[in-house]
Amino acid sequence: MRIAWALSTAAATIVLAAALVLTGPGARAEDGSQVPLDLAVMETPVGTTLDDILSGRAQPGFTPVLTPGTPFTAREGQVLWVRIRAELPEAPRDWRLGIVRVPVDQVRLRVHPPGEIVARDGFFRRDDGQRPWPARFDLPLPEGLAGRTELYLEIEGQVMGGLHLSLRDGPAAVAEEAQARFWFRLVYGLLLAVALLSLVRHAEDSDAGAPAVGAAAFCAWLACLGINGHLYSLPEVALLSGLGAVVPQALFLLGAGPLVLATLRYSGLAKSAPPLVGWMRGLGWLLVAGAVFAFTLPPGASITLQWVAWFSYPVALMACLVMLAMDSRSYRWAPLLTLLAMAAAVLVRVLADNQVLEAGWWTLYGWQLLLALVVTQFLALPWGRARLQRWQVRRRAMPPEPSAEEKIAVARDKLVKSLQLGLAHADDDDMSWIAYRRLLDGLKSVLPQDSSAVVGEHADGEELLQVEPKSAEPRYRDLLRDRTTLLRNLSKLKAPQQVGLDFDGPDGPLEKVQLAVIPLPIPRPGWGALLVERPDGVAYSDAELALCAEFAAMAVMAGEEASGTVSAQRQAETDPATGVFREESLRERLQQMVDAARLKQSPFSLLCVVVDQLPALRQASGEVGAVSALRPVATMLRDELSHGDLVGRGGPDGFLVLAPGKKLLQAREYADRLREAVSHMVVDPRIAPMLSISVGIAQAGPDERNIAALTERAAKAALVASKNGGNQIFS
Repeated sequence: MRIAWALSTAAATIVLAAALVLTGPGARAEDGSQVPLDLAVMETPVGTTLDDILSGRAQPGFTPVLTPGTPFTAREGQVLWVRIRAELPEAPRDWRLGIVRVPVDQVRLRVHPPGEIVARDGFFRRDDGQRPWPARFDLPLPEGLAGRTELYLEIEGQVMGGLHLSLRDGPAAVAEEAQARFWFRLVYGLLLAVALLSLVRHAEDSDAGAPAVGAAAFCAWLACLGINGHLYSLPEVALLSGLGAVVPQALFLLGAGPLVLATLRYSGLAKSAPPLVGWMRGLGWLLVAGAVFAFTLPPGASITLQWVAWFSYPVALMACLVMLAMDSRSYRWAPLLTLLAMAAAVLVRVLADNQVLEAGWWTLYGWQLLLALVVTQFLALPWGRARLQRWQVRRRAMPPEPSAEEKIAVARDKLVKSLQLGLAHADDDDMSWIAYRRLLDGLKSVLPQDSSAVVGEHADGEELLQVEPKSAEPRYRDLLRDRTTLLRNLSKLKAPQQVGLDFDGPDGPLEKVQLAVIPLPIPRPGWGALLVERPDGVAYSDAELALCAEFAAMAVMAGEEASGTVSAQRQAETDPATGVFREESLRERLQQMVDAARLKQSPFSLLCVVVDQLPALRQASGEVGAVSALRPVATMLRDELSHGDLVGRGGPDGFLVLAPGKKLLQAREYADRLREAVSHMVVDPRIAPMLSISVGIAQAGPDERNIAALTERAAKAALVASKNGGNQIFS
C-alpha cells in the first residue's frame, strides 16, 4: 500500500509539474514574441485558386472566426482555406506560423500579395532536416514582413480535428518545440522502458502477467507516435504515407485493446468477478482485431475510422475503470485515479479542439503522459510490492527458539484445540480413537521420541492399537504378542513407569529400547497404556513422565466428555419405542438434506414406509400391539440402510427413510430391497403371523424447499401402495 501511494504521489507530482510548466507565463509567450491573429475560413473544391477567392468567383466566401483556431473537417476533393490577418511589429523578426499537427496531407502557406506559396508541410512528409518529434507544423514567413500582413493557408486531407494557429518569432518557436520534445521524450521513454522491463519481469516471474503490460506499453507507444505524426520520420514507415490518415487512426485505435487486456490481468478480475472475464477479454481482442482490420481500409474511410477510434477509447477506459473498481487490493487506487485523470485529459483535448480551452502541450497531449503512467503503474506496483515482500522476509530476523516451558504450553493448547475440533462432529464409536490419535500427535512436538503408541484391549475384547509413526506398527504388534502380560500389569499400577525392553522380531531380539508406560483408564476387564519409545539408555525424567500422564488424562477426559455429550444428544433424539429418530429430529435432518441437495443439484429421495398390518393390530391390541409390530420393522430397516441414509418415525403408522444421492429408479430398487427384507423377517407369532410394508417414494425437485409437501407426496404414494393390497411400492 505504501508503494502504491508513493508512486501515486510521484505521478501526481509529475502531472502537476507539467501543468505548471506548460501553462505558466513562459509557455504563453506574452512578451511580444506572439501576435494576435484575425482568422476566417472557407471550403472550396480542389483546384480553386487564390485569385478565384479574392475575385469573388469562389463562394460563399470567408466566414470570420473569433477564436485563435477552429474545429474543422477536411474532406476528399475539398480544400480548407484559412485567411490570416496580423499586425506585425516594424522591427524585423524571424516570424513562423505554428499549426498543431493533425493528420492532413498538405499544408501550404501563401502571402498576399503576390499570393505565391512561401512554405509547405504535411503530416506524412519526411524532412531530413526537421527536428525530431515536433508538436506543430512550423511554416516560416518571408523576411522583411511588417505592418498589416495577410496570409492564406491551404489544408488538404481527410480528417477531423482542431485547427490551432499561432504566429511566433523564431526564438519563441524553438523554445516551445524544445519543451514539447522534452515531454514527448518522457512519454515515449516511459512506454519503451515498460515494454522492455516487462521482459525482465516475465523472466523473473512467468505468472506475473508482465507480457500483457509490455504489449500494452508497446502498442500505446505506437499509438502515440502514430497520432502525433512522429512515426513517419522512419524511412520504413514513411512508405505507409500513401494510405493517408487511415494509418495514424488505426495506430491510435491499436492502443485501446491491449490496455483493456493489461488491466484485466492487473486487476485480478478472475478472482473478484469471474463471469466478467470473458466479456472483458472479448472486448480487448475485439479492439485489437478492429485496429488490425483498419490498416486494410482505403484512405476515404479515415474520418469514419476516426469516429470509431474516439468511441472505442471511452469504452475501453470505462471497462478498465470497472475492472479496477472491482479489485479489492489497496494498490488499485494508483492506476484507478490515473485512469480517471486520463479520461479527464481526453475531455480536455476535445474542449481544446473546440476552442473552449487554450491549446497547449498539456491540454492537447497530457492524456498521453497519463497513459504512460498507467502502464508504468501496471508493471511497477506489483513488481515493487513483490520485491518489498521478499526484502522484508530476508530482513526479518529469525524468531528466538522457544523454551521447553513455552513449547509445552503451546503443545498443551494445541492438543486441547485439536481435541475439541476433532470430537465436535465425531460419532460415539470414534471418540476414543480420535482422542488417542490427537494424544500421539500432541506428544511429538514436546517429547523427544522414536515412536509412540496406545496399546491395550477394550472391555469387549477388541484390540486397541494406534502407532505413530505408522511404520512402527509391526514392532508394537510383536511387543503385544510377546509382552502382553507385562504391559497389562504395568497399566494396573496407576502411575507412569519406565522400563527397558527388547523389541523382538521373527528371528530374535532386534534392539533394546527405553519405554515410558502411562496407564489409561480402560473399563475392566480391558486395559490400556500409552507407550513412548526412546533409544536404550535415554531415560525419562519425572517431569517428562508427568507430562505424558497429563496429556493422556486430557485426551481421555476430552473423549469421555464428548462421548457423554453425543450419547445425551442421541438419547434426546431417539424414539424410545422403536430406537430410531424421533419425528421432530428427523424432520430437521430432512430439511438439511433437502437444502444440501438443492445447493449441490444432486438427487434426493424420500421413502415413506407403513406397516400393512398396523391398523388391524392397533384395533385388536391397542397401541401396545402397534408398537410391538413397529419395533422389529424399525430394527430391520436400520440394519438394511445404506451408508449415509437415515430412518425415523414418520407418524404413528410408519417411518421415513431419507435417501440422499438416489434417483427415482435407484430409490425403487432400494425400497424393494427393504420390502423384501421385512417380508422375510422372522416375526414373533404373538405379534402377528407375518409383517409386510408398503413404500411410497417421492423425488425432491431441483428447487425443492418445502419438506411438508415432499413428505405429503411420499405419504400419499405409500397410501396408494397399501390400498392396492400392501407389500408394494408406489412412486
